[in-house]
Amino acid sequence: MEIRYLGGIFKHGLAERRSAVGVGTIAEDWGWMGEDAELFLHAAGPCCRLFTWDALALLLRGYARPSREQGPLDLERVAEEIRCHYLEHGELAVDWLEGSFTLALLDGQAQRVMLYRNLVGSGFTYYRADSAGLLFGSNLAELIDAVQLSPQPNRDVVPAFFLFRWTPGRETLFDGFFRLLPGEQVCWDARGLTRVQRQTFADLRSQTIADDAAVDALDETMEHVLLDCAQLRPGTANLLSGGVDSSYLQAIWGRLTQDEEELPRSFSIEVDHPHTWGDTDYAMTASRALGSRHTLVPADAPYADYLLDVLASTAEPPNHVQTAYFGHLARAMIGQGVYSGLNGYGADALFGQGLSNQLHNAALLRRLVPPAWLRQSGAWLSSLLGWTDLAAAFRLAGRLNDWTDLHHPVNRIVAFTDWEAVTACFGVAAVADAAAGRRSLLDRYAVPDDPQERLHAVDFLGESMDTASLWTTLFNRAGADLFSPFLDSRIVRLALNLSPHVRFRFRRPKDLLKRALVRLAPAELAYRKKLSFGQPIFEWLAPGGPLRPLVDRIAAYEFVDAEVLERVRQRPTWFLYSLLVYDLWHKLFIDRSLPRPVSDAVSRATTVREWSDRPLPYGHSSE
Repeated sequence: MEIRYLGGIFKHGLAERRSAVGVGTIAEDWGWMGEDAELFLHAAGPCCRLFTWDALALLLRGYARPSREQGPLDLERVAEEIRCHYLEHGELAVDWLEGSFTLALLDGQAQRVMLYRNLVGSGFTYYRADSAGLLFGSNLAELIDAVQLSPQPNRDVVPAFFLFRWTPGRETLFDGFFRLLPGEQVCWDARGLTRVQRQTFADLRSQTIADDAAVDALDETMEHVLLDCAQLRPGTANLLSGGVDSSYLQAIWGRLTQDEEELPRSFSIEVDHPHTWGDTDYAMTASRALGSRHTLVPADAPYADYLLDVLASTAEPPNHVQTAYFGHLARAMIGQGVYSGLNGYGADALFGQGLSNQLHNAALLRRLVPPAWLRQSGAWLSSLLGWTDLAAAFRLAGRLNDWTDLHHPVNRIVAFTDWEAVTACFGVAAVADAAAGRRSLLDRYAVPDDPQERLHAVDFLGESMDTASLWTTLFNRAGADLFSPFLDSRIVRLALNLSPHVRFRFRRPKDLLKRALVRLAPAELAYRKKLSFGQPIFEWLAPGGPLRPLVDRIAAYEFVDAEVLERVRQRPTWFLYSLLVYDLWHKLFIDRSLPRPVSDAVSRATTVREWSDRPLPYGHSSE
C-alpha cells in the first residue's frame, strides 16, 4: 500500500474533490461537516498515524518524542498532549518535541487547519489555498490531480530551476502550489492563509559541546535516533553506498542489531557502466568490512524509464541523476520483504563539505597577506604562472564575506549547472536573483554571518533536506518508508553546537564522522578516497546516446536561447539535462501530451543479487 496522506478544508464542493483522490485505497479516513465548510483527512501507512476525537483530527507523520526523554516511542501520548494543549490554548505545541515529523491538525468546530514540519521533518507536505479552502498532501502529483484544475508553470522560479536543478524553498514549479518549510507553521481558517516560522537554527543552539566529548555525543545521539527508527519500522535496511555517512549508519545499526539471528541488510543500486563500476565496488567492500548482508539492485532498464517514473510519481524534478532510481530501489526492497530503509543524506551539510577547503585556504591567505593590493597581485601572478587554484584562493580571500559574488562558494555549492548557458538564456539579473532567493533561506533560519556556517547551511536548506524528502516521497509511493537519521532534529542540534574547529576542521571535511567511524570499523573505510558517484548522463544525452531521441523531441520554449541550445545539443552540459527534465515535466503535467507511466514499468522482473554471489571488481578478494 502506498504511504500517503491527503486532507483539506473547503467551503463548498468537497464531494467532487474527495471523489477524485481514490478514497478506497486509503487505510484511515476522517471527515467533519460544519455549518459553512467540510474538512477531511485520509492517511495510509505506519509512518502516517491518524488520531481522531470527534471534531478534531491529528496526523503525525514520522516520529516525535519529548525533548531529553529516552525510552520507547509513545506516539499516542504525544498526540494526546498536543490535543490537550490545543484545546486549552488554541495553538500547536511543538517546541517540546524532537525527532523527524510533520503535524496536521484539523479542527472541525473552529473550521481550521494547521500544518507544521519540524527541522527538518519527514518528507514533504504540499498545499494549495484559494478562496474555497485549503488542500494539502504528501505527494505533489496527487495534489495536482485532486485540485482538478489545469496547473500552470511557475515562471518566476524557472531560472532557479536551471541554476540548481531544483526550486529551493517554498516554491514549486507549479504556480500556486507550495511546500511546507521546515520549522514553518501554516494555518488556514476564517482569516485565510497565514504562515509563521516557528523554529530556526538559532532555537537549536545552546551550550557548546566539548571537543573531547564530541565523538561520544555523536554516537549516543545517533544510537537514540536509530533506536526510534527500529521501533517504528523493525527490519529496516541501510542504503549503503560505502561512503563515510552510510558506513557510519551501518556501523551503529550493526551494533544495535548484533543480537539478531541474521546479519543486518543493506542495499545499493548497480548500474553496469565503467563510470559506475567503482560505486559498486565501494558499496561491496564497505559491506564486507561492516558485516552486512548486501544486495545489489540492478538498474538495467533505459534511464528514460526511471526519469519518467520519478517525474510522473512526484511531479518534482530529480535534482540528482541517481534520484531517478529510488522508486525502483524501493520496489526491489519490498520484493525482498524489506519495507523501510535508512539513508545517510545530509551529513555533508552538517559535518563538512569538500568545498569548505576553499574557504579555509582563502581565510589563511587573508591572514598571511593582509593588504588587499598584495592579494590582488598574488592572484595576477598565480594566474600568469598557471596556478589556478592559488589564484582562485587569492581572489576569494578578497571577497570572503561578499555573498552577492556569484563565484563565491556559497552560491556555487550544489549548483551543478552550466552558468554560461543559464546566464545567456535568462540574463545576469535573473541569475543573481535566483542565487539571492536561495540565500534568503539563510536569513530566514537565522544563520550566522560566517562563511563556513553559510556554506553548510545553504547546502542543508537548499539541497540536502529537499533531496532526502524527495527520496522519501519515492519510497512512500512504492509502499516503503525511508528514514534520514542525519536530518533528525537531535543530530542537527548536536552539529550546530559543535565548536567551529571541530565541525569545520581545517582542510579535513567530516573529520568528526571519520573519527567516529574509525572506532567502529577499519580505518581504511573512513579515510579512503571519496568517489563522485557520477552517472554517464552526458554520454546518454549526446548524439547516439539512449536519451538522444528525447533530446531531439524537446519542445520550443521562449526562454531558451537558440545558440545555447545548438551548443549543448552538440556537447551536452547540465543545461541540456535540466532542459530535458523540464520538457518531460511540462509534457506530463502542463500540456498533458505525454501519458503518465505506471511505476511498475521499470520494475520488469529485475533480479536482485547479493554481492557474495558475484566476483568483486578491481581485483578484490572475497577472503
